[in-house]
Amino acid sequence: MEGNKIVDDYMKLNIDDPRELYRGVNAELDGIIGELTAESDDEQLSGTQRDAHSLLQEHRSNLQGQLEALETNAEWYTFTIAFYGETGAGKSTIIETLRVLLEEASKLQDQEAFREFQNKHDLTAEILDELHHEAERLGRELEDLRDKYEEKSAKYDQLSAESSNKITQFRELVLERKRTAPLWQKFLHLFRKTEEELALAREEQQLGKIETENESELSALNEQKTGQESQLAETRYKLQEFRERLPELEALSDGGIIGDGRSDFTQRIQRFHFSVAGQEFALLDVPGIEGTERLIAEEIEKALQAAHAVFYVTNQPAPPQTGDQERRKGTLEKIKMHLGASTEVWCVFNKKVINPKYALKDRPLISEDEHASLQELEGKMEEHLGSYFQGVRPLTALPAFLAVTDHFAPDSQNARRRKKALSEFEAGQLIELSGVEAFIRFIQYSLLEDSQQKIQRANLFKVKDALDKTAVVLDQVGEGISELAANLRLGEQSSKKQIRSGFSSFRKRLESSAETSIDRFSSDVLNEVYSEIDDDISNDAFKTKLEQLIETHQERLSERLKKAMAQQIVRFEKETGNIVKRFEDKSRELTDIYTTIASADIDRDFNLKLDIDNGLRLTNLLSVIVGGALLWWNPAGWLVIGMGAASIAIGAYKAVRGFLSSSYKKAQQRKAADENLGNIISQLRESLEESLEQGLPEMEKTITEIEQALARPANKARAHADLINQTNTKIKTLSGMVEATGAL
Repeated sequence: MEGNKIVDDYMKLNIDDPRELYRGVNAELDGIIGELTAESDDEQLSGTQRDAHSLLQEHRSNLQGQLEALETNAEWYTFTIAFYGETGAGKSTIIETLRVLLEEASKLQDQEAFREFQNKHDLTAEILDELHHEAERLGRELEDLRDKYEEKSAKYDQLSAESSNKITQFRELVLERKRTAPLWQKFLHLFRKTEEELALAREEQQLGKIETENESELSALNEQKTGQESQLAETRYKLQEFRERLPELEALSDGGIIGDGRSDFTQRIQRFHFSVAGQEFALLDVPGIEGTERLIAEEIEKALQAAHAVFYVTNQPAPPQTGDQERRKGTLEKIKMHLGASTEVWCVFNKKVINPKYALKDRPLISEDEHASLQELEGKMEEHLGSYFQGVRPLTALPAFLAVTDHFAPDSQNARRRKKALSEFEAGQLIELSGVEAFIRFIQYSLLEDSQQKIQRANLFKVKDALDKTAVVLDQVGEGISELAANLRLGEQSSKKQIRSGFSSFRKRLESSAETSIDRFSSDVLNEVYSEIDDDISNDAFKTKLEQLIETHQERLSERLKKAMAQQIVRFEKETGNIVKRFEDKSRELTDIYTTIASADIDRDFNLKLDIDNGLRLTNLLSVIVGGALLWWNPAGWLVIGMGAASIAIGAYKAVRGFLSSSYKKAQQRKAADENLGNIISQLRESLEESLEQGLPEMEKTITEIEQALARPANKARAHADLINQTNTKIKTLSGMVEATGAL
């Protein structure tokens, strides 16, 4: 109830003018992003706001692009249904069947053009059959004439050969008789022919007759054959002319939008308008979803932005396949990606039926096994699309398509398929058995019910979905940067602890080095002055020597202290520098890891643009520590020896020196040396302590600045995450405004 109250409290957007809806949403987004442009007095916060503004502007531009696309492609007046699925599923076949059955206007025009072209050029199946039969008849008759011609020709060739042989024989006999006959017979033959000559003349006459008859009969047959060849050539020419015009007729045939199996057959959205019982609606034929070309992807997106209901068409009674391990999207992932913003999704199982005789006669359209598989498919679709998935509608489109129209080119594949299908079924019977009639009734009486409310709801939901997707991305970004901030904070705290520990060790080492050097100074001076005392020097010589030794070893002490100080400073600088470098390296590593993960999770090119940089040049700060330490650590400045005290001690001795023995003098000189060095050592230690108390706080200030610099990446990430989360909350509120407007 509380959630509903919040929605009720949202301002509602104007949807009387669709353009105002998109402008209103964009105006709200401009206001949200614009809040980040206000400069803050805090320089660091201002920088963070600029970074967040840059990041959010990317998402704002992407979201604005989606809203502009929705404004361009969304349909607010005609209920629009998209047929969506893989190539070969039969989307276009279903649409083409509906175009014919529902007498879609452009389809009627196409069919009229088909009939006009067909009638103009006599391109009917009957005429094609007549031409085929005529060509076959003429071909057979021509073959018969050729056979007869060959037979006659062979017969006359045989008769002619036989007659020619006889003539040759008679001629040889006549020549032989003339050669061997007596003279008187030769004389007699001048006036009377021999029997052989008479037989030769008769045979020559017979050969002439044979040749005349042969020429006459063969000439007649040749004339018949020529005439038949001419008729056959004319018929074949007509047949060729008929076939040459068939592609033009085929282009006008029904089924032109149906693909041939190529994945790129349909590259552009095809839109068809219908009017059924006073209800206006449109169908969109969408390119196959397996296409990877940018053009096809854009066309699919346009179609789904315009659609108010989607039919996912498949010819497999099984759940869609998922992608492989190489992050290549499968059908199921594409469905979820493409249809996630759709408020009404149906699955159309287009059963693949090639021969209706074996698939539809005396049996149901869907078998028990297919029914069980479709239930599994339905469950999987509900799992991914939720309540917006409405169910499965089975049909088989190809038999219905073949039954509803005869506008096919003669002897085309569809014409042959139609003839075969209708040899077993009446056209109306086949349409009913295919499930297409039931599908039309479903569209008319169920899908189109309350279509205007569905249009509004679908379009508003797409706007809300675009906002929600951006909110999901920003949720991921905000969570990631928050996690990054926490990890940076841990690194910061660890680095601070290490630096503080190192600074404490640094001070202890300084004190230890100074103490060691002072002890050595005292020991060296005493050893040397005692050696001089043992030589029984005078008090004046003692004083002079003590002053010389103190001055000499003071210089040495100063050098040793400087060297020891330099070593400790270098060591502290190196240790602190390593700590800072490890922190910076780890910070960059964390940022890089987050950016990579964010890009993978969001599934798009992603640039965090979060500059994890301490911003204070820590190397320079370390130099400040070194330079400052060298300024306040100046042994020459605080090695002030109390020579006045030494002189007083020696002066007091002088007053009684004449009354004392040599051993007593030595003892007094040693005592004076001890007391003077004791005073000097005490002063040195006091000066050292004062110097540390004055100098170390200055170093601590710089270390505090380093700690502040170490804190800045985490602070900046945290502030960045807070700004993104605040902005995202406002985007979610805007989504709620859209939801309240459409009562989604």
